[in-house]
Order: sequence, then C-alpha cells, then structure tokens
Amino acid sequence: MIRLLTASSLTLALLLILPGCKVDPTSPDHWEKSLGKARRPQDKVRVIETLRSSGHLDARFLPMLHEHLASERKPEVKAAVARALGDMKNPASVGPLESAVDVGASDSATNLLNKELAAALGEIGDPKAAPVLLKLLTARDNYTRIEAVEALGRMRVSEAVEPLVQLATDEGVEPFLNRKAIEALGRIGDARAIPALMRTLTKERRGVSFYVESSFSLFQLGQPAADALLAALEGKDTELTQWVRKNGINPASYSFKAAEILGDLRERRAESALLQQLAFKNEDPRIQAGVRARAADALARMRSAAAVKPLTALVSEPDAGLRREYTHALKRLGGREALPALEKAAGQGDWYAREAAIEALTMLGDERELPAVEKLAAAELAKTAAECEESGGEGCGDPAALGKKRAETIARHGKRLEAAKACGADAGCWAKKLQDTDKGVLERAALEVGRGKTAAHVGALLGRMTEKDPDTRMALILGVEWLVEDTKEAAAQVKSALPALEKQLSEEKSRTEYVRANEDLRRLVARVQRQKT
Repeated sequence: MIRLLTASSLTLALLLILPGCKVDPTSPDHWEKSLGKARRPQDKVRVIETLRSSGHLDARFLPMLHEHLASERKPEVKAAVARALGDMKNPASVGPLESAVDVGASDSATNLLNKELAAALGEIGDPKAAPVLLKLLTARDNYTRIEAVEALGRMRVSEAVEPLVQLATDEGVEPFLNRKAIEALGRIGDARAIPALMRTLTKERRGVSFYVESSFSLFQLGQPAADALLAALEGKDTELTQWVRKNGINPASYSFKAAEILGDLRERRAESALLQQLAFKNEDPRIQAGVRARAADALARMRSAAAVKPLTALVSEPDAGLRREYTHALKRLGGREALPALEKAAGQGDWYAREAAIEALTMLGDERELPAVEKLAAAELAKTAAECEESGGEGCGDPAALGKKRAETIARHGKRLEAAKACGADAGCWAKKLQDTDKGVLERAALEVGRGKTAAHVGALLGRMTEKDPDTRMALILGVEWLVEDTKEAAAQVKSALPALEKQLSEEKSRTEYVRANEDLRRLVARVQRQKT
C-alpha cells in the first residue's frame, strides 16, 4: 500500500527532487515539473499520491493528468493517475480513462491498472463509461471485475442486467463475485433480475449462502419482487417449484425466506398465507419451528391485527426459543388482548420460556399488571429451586442465589410497567423515556413512539440509533420505520438523516454484534431512498 506523505515530508521530498525550486503546490506547473524530475516509477507515484492528499486538485489539473495517463509507460504510475482522476469525478476524464483500459491484460501490474480505471470510472459515474465497464466484466482479474460490477451497480446501468445475472449464477467463478453481482442487481432495480434472485435466495455453493445479498436485492426491487415472493410462498410459481426439486432444495426454504422478505416489504397480500403458516407442519421440528417463527415475525412487521389472536394461542409453547419468537411478535403488535395468556405463560415452562412471556407482559401492560409481576418475582425462588432439582443447569450449584438473581431480573422488567403508568398513550412522554438508562424501558418507548404517528418525535428515535444493545436498536429502527410509513413529515426528516445513517452502516460493517440490527437499518435507508426517487 502506498503511504501518503505528510505536509513536512512532502516539502522534503520536493526539495530533494527539485533543489532550488520555489514550492508552489497550488500550481499545475509545479506538479508537472515535479513529475518530470521524478525518474523512478515509485517516485512518480509518490508525487501523484501527494498531490491527491494536498487538497489542491481541481479542474486545472485535468490536462496534465490526462496527458500523463496517455504517455506514461508504467502501469503503476497510470494507476496513480487514475486514482487522482477518480477523486476529481470530472466527466471529461471518461475518454482518457477508457483509452487506458487493457481488457486482455494478464500481468499483475496491468490488472491493478484496470482495477483502478474501473474504480475511477465508477467514481465519476458518467453513463458514457458503461460500454467499457461492461467489457471489464470479462477481465481475467477478479478484482477488476468487482470494481466494474460495483460501478455498473452504482450507475444503475440497465444494459448490465443480463451479464450480471450470468455472473450472479455462474458456478465457475468465485462466490464473492456472485455476491457482488447479486448486490449490483439490487442497486440497478430492474425486474428482469428477479427470477435469478429468487434462485440465489436459496442456492448455496461450497457452503456459502447468498441469502443476505439476495434478500436485500429483492427488497430493493420492491413491488415486482413482492409479486414473485408471494407466488413462491403460496406455491403458485410452477417453474420455481420444478427448479427447487431439480436442485434438491427443501421447499420449506421459500416458506421461510419469502415470508421474511414479504414482512420487510409490508406486503399485506401475504397476510392470509402467513397466518396459515403459524400452523405449518413438517416432520423436521427445526424446519417447522423456523417457518412458524418467520411467519410470526413477518406478521408483526406488517402490524397485522389479525395475527394477535392466533399468536396469543401459541404463547404457552414449551420450547423457549419458539415461545420468544411468538411473544416478540406480540409485543411489537401492541394492545392488551394477549395479556391474560402471557400472564399464564409467565408461570409455565423453564426460566427462559417464562422470561420470554414476562418480557412481553411488561411490554404490553401497564400499572394493572404490576401486582402480577410482583407475584411472579416473589414466586421465582421456589420455581428456580424446583427447576434446578428437576433438570439442573447453569447456576444450579446455588439455587437460592440463582433464584434471587432471576427475581431481580423480573423486577427490572417491571420498570416498563412503571413507565407505562407514567405515560399511558402519551407519545410525548414516551419520547422523553427514550433517554431512560434502562434498556427495557428504552425498547418499549421506541415502539410506543413508533405507534404514536407523531412525526415530531422521529428525531428522538434517530438520536438513539447508535444504541449498543442490538435488540434495543432494532426496536428503535422499527419505531422509525413505522413513523416513516405513517407520516410524510417523518419520512422527510429521515431523508435528511440519510448521510449519518449511511456513515453508521459503513463504520459498523465489520461489527458482528450489529449484523441483524443493521440489516434492518439498511432496509430503512433503502425504504426512504425509494420514497426519495
């Protein structure tokens, strides 16, 4: 990697190259002379990289840089010039950059040059560059192809759809190239990509799944993708069904994955099918649970009032993980209808199943449920002792201490009920609770504000978007989404916050603890961008 010079080292370097020359770094003539005096390729690269970091690059430098791009023999120097032209983003550079491309290159230096040329053309974003970028999709170097793919995606080049579909489904290339092509198809947003994306949704290669990229691309495509996903969910896409059988893919994969994306898209036409999937049966209990859980999640995301009753009937589910899915859906749906069943479930099952019901009880209730929660806390010592005696488990070496710890956890959940007692249905009061230090209160406040349909509070939600707890952050994102869906004023405010949200996504890209929450955040950004256009 080329190290950029600091201001002091720049001065020293130039004094060594041009002894006695007056330093005027704002002048193209000065930099032209500097390049002329630099004999070795690495010295020329150093001068160009220093120019890039100097802050002096502007349109005056274009003739000089175009001339050097054409006349330089060393690919590494040309690559440095390409990076500088990419920084400037001037459409006048498209022609010179195209002329420097060597699609048939096989040596590493020229491959690097092609990569930088593609990147520069992508930064400029002029549609005139599309033909040469399409040619670079066939380059021998994978990194060059990636830059071309990303450039075509950012530029939304419709002519790129068919070659990108081929690349997305090509089993002869590296999986990361498939992924990049899938992502680019989502950015372009052309419905011709949907059949391929429906297949990459469940297709795996070398143990690599393309679900994350495919699901987001389908989300970006919006209504046309919803049509295809709904047909798959209802088993009406015969061509896809035949492909699934031929490739040995479990048909339940589409019940699972299509449901999730349809929920993200708020596709109300899927409500009936999703309600049916709450009773989905499969000989494999893991598949059965997964399909039911995703149906519950999708119904909650689309705020399906019809889902409350069937979900309420499921909250006594003995499996703690599946019960949590049902109760999590109910606490997002809101209302008091499920409270009696949740109170009953809070006393049944193991600790993790009981706690799932208690969380939902305190997310939906108010001061009327405080006595019930106090009773549950008081009973926990005995319940923990009995559980430890029956099945053991972590912490059961000291059942009394474990029971006390769990009772304290129940009491903390009860703080949500105290907040509900103070706020009731007052969205302004809940907006103030977004500053609460208790993450449980903050989570409930986020959903209550989201339900309030008051655009004035969207800023309070956005102000907590960097919340460290992933589950709380997901509630904040959902609250913002609901306000965006309900009010144009909220959508306008979120549009102005897009640069900050995009920066957050970029900075947290490698933070594994935020993967799920930031997938939701990506969809929020895409939803608002779609409204913007």
